[in-house]
Amino acid sequence: MGGKGSRFPSMTFPWAFIMGFSVASMPGPILALVTAETLRRGAGAGLLILTAPPLIDACVMLPLALMLHASLLSGRGAVVLGMVGCLLLFWLGLQSIRSGRTEVDIESNSGSGWSWSRKELPSFLKGVLTHLANPYPYIYWVTVGVSFIRRGLEGGGVWGAAVFPLGFWVGASAFNLVIVFLAVRGRRMLPPRWEPFIHWFSGLLLMGSGLFLAVMVWREFV
Repeated sequence: MGGKGSRFPSMTFPWAFIMGFSVASMPGPILALVTAETLRRGAGAGLLILTAPPLIDACVMLPLALMLHASLLSGRGAVVLGMVGCLLLFWLGLQSIRSGRTEVDIESNSGSGWSWSRKELPSFLKGVLTHLANPYPYIYWVTVGVSFIRRGLEGGGVWGAAVFPLGFWVGASAFNLVIVFLAVRGRRMLPPRWEPFIHWFSGLLLMGSGLFLAVMVWREFV
């Protein structure tokens, strides 16, 4: 890689944690499912669901993304994936800010596109199927995830490569733990007037992450 890219800092664990926390805070299938199952079945069900995304990411999506990246795209082709990842992060940030401007009722809508009424499935299996059916994690790991993992591998070896996914998963799980706690205790601890600010702040962090990725890709290949 170019000399400029080798001097650009890699993703740190705290920043990966913040990115995972911010992505998880966006209204979506897993967030809605965690909330709904916790309200219906208790904290245990919510905890089972929040373990599904990191497990599926680690066993399915991340290996698939790495294999696709290694076999189909290399060199300048990686720039395309990196820039697509930048656009994805900006789009996620805008969606998060937009969701802060509208009232989102995640308690009454599972949002997963699945109908569980006919046959009640185990909570963990619901989480697995919901995450597998969501196209965004695939796109995320093929673009954003692989770009940061490659940078970490070049700068710190195997541990450097592991920093981003580990930080991301811990951050996403931490947010879902907060949701489980709030669902069990009631939403009185999080006044509704605070929710837009949380979404706006998360959106700005995601857009900042997109800018960080864009500069990283630019310095590495240009």
